[in-house]
Amino acid sequence: MDTRRKVLGKLGLGAAATGLVVGVERRLRPAETRPADGDGAGPDPGRVAARDPAAGDGPWWLLAPLSRGDHLGGGWFLAHLGPIRRGASVLTLQHRDGEVARVHLCYHDGTPRGLAHTSLLDLVLMDGGAGDKPTDEILGRVLLGLAKVMRANELADDERLRQLAAMQPHAERVDTYGPENLT
Repeated sequence: MDTRRKVLGKLGLGAAATGLVVGVERRLRPAETRPADGDGAGPDPGRVAARDPAAGDGPWWLLAPLSRGDHLGGGWFLAHLGPIRRGASVLTLQHRDGEVARVHLCYHDGTPRGLAHTSLLDLVLMDGGAGDKPTDEILGRVLLGLAKVMRANELADDERLRQLAAMQPHAERVDTYGPENLT
């Protein structure tokens, strides 16, 4: 039986460095029964997206035990995780004030470029900049916490790793598809 390292090597997803992360706030009760963060104002994240992660979309197993609608801290909620397309899965976070953050989960080749990363994956915030825009500190902390959760899950099941074989490093995605097509 192949080791995880051999499976990763076969998939072209060799091991890479890990970084310092902070934890995600503890998981709250389901969005349908939870009050909004803070003063109670803002949209109900449970209505932003259905809570069933098995609806044929992205690699939700990477985020377990988190699911749609879960509070991530600082007013941010997990809204959606799309399927792997054009070398990445798009994670959508929504703030209670309506702001949306799109984070591309893509493979990194040992040189992560995103705000946060795991041993295999880069979390690249797609905010219309070229890596030169300041990021809200609270959102940055949320991404670091998500990376910690993903790090604990990414090597847990060799069969699920095969799903990640379609991922590409961000720079390769930009070269292949053009930045205008990676929103």
